[in-house]
Amino acid sequence: MPEDGYEWKKYGQKFIKNIQKIRSYFRCRHRLCGAKKKVEWHPWDPSGYLRIVYEGAHQHGAPEAAAAPPGAQLQGGGASSNRYELGAQYFGGARSQ
Repeated sequence: MPEDGYEWKKYGQKFIKNIQKIRSYFRCRHRLCGAKKKVEWHPWDPSGYLRIVYEGAHQHGAPEAAAAPPGAQLQGGGASSNRYELGAQYFGGARSQ
């Protein structure tokens, strides 16, 4: 997953049948922030194409690692706390029915 410099907490994930993609939901870890993001990907696509949608604005200062030109949606950063293994989150573990 591309780094954006912020720390995110995952709070949900589901498979969207009509588009055949997995969607994960994240919110900013900062306690007063209402920013959220959704990440969509096709589980069988080897290219690793991701669609990332941000909602809301961060209610705190920008992280030092996020140094991108104004207007950029994805920013480079080195924070390891934002790395997720998306396939393992969906396929790992048994699901009860």
